[in-house]
Amino acid sequence: MQVKIGDFGLSVKLNDRQERRTTLCGTPNYISPEVLNGDLYKGHSFEVDIWAFGVIVYIMLFGKAPFDADDAKET
Repeated sequence: MQVKIGDFGLSVKLNDRQERRTTLCGTPNYISPEVLNGDLYKGHSFEVDIWAFGVIVYIMLFGKAPFDADDAKET
């Protein structure tokens, strides 16, 4: 049995570790602080994928998102 998790809808190839993106999109429960505060951090990189993976693991362990509310803006 193999488990594969993937979502390549907004994937990009970064040319180096210093390259950043400034796109603000995604499911509110999975968005990292770097994405939400794009201007403050001057963009985001692969670290946001690690954040999203942590959220996925949390959901698998506890059965609910770590950051959840009745509406997306509050989340």
